[in-house]
Amino acid sequence: MTIDHFWGFAGFKSDDVSNGTGPMSDENIDPMTKSFWSCAVMTLLSAGVSAGFSLVGLFGPGSGDSFARYAASRSVALLLTVVIAIGLRSRMALAVLGIAMTVVQAFDGVIGACAHDPSKTYGPLAFAVLNSLVVIRLLRGKEANP
Repeated sequence: MTIDHFWGFAGFKSDDVSNGTGPMSDENIDPMTKSFWSCAVMTLLSAGVSAGFSLVGLFGPGSGDSFARYAASRSVALLLTVVIAIGLRSRMALAVLGIAMTVVQAFDGVIGACAHDPSKTYGPLAFAVLNSLVVIRLLRGKEANP
């Protein structure tokens, strides 16, 4: 694979790299790329935190609990699906998974509120709000740049 192939995958021409306006220059990064990667990072972080907590529940004191196993399997599956969507650079798949993670985190926040636990309420709700904002930005960018 040549450097032209690499930069081609990244959306740049070889003269962009040689003239100093390469991938780190804001003038060469289109808004869809920024919105895609913002959504990718936020959705990946949300799915990673969710999977992490479910794995802690699985291997912690409730390790014999079948509900912990089901929660962990679903959380890890969501995380792997987010990684695949990012790898495929699929905006629509990432938007759908971002919406799913927004709903998951919102429900987690409601569960935390019912348990009267601020740390299990505000953290997930913050993730839900941030994730919804980057998904909206991703979807609005698609309308502006078909």
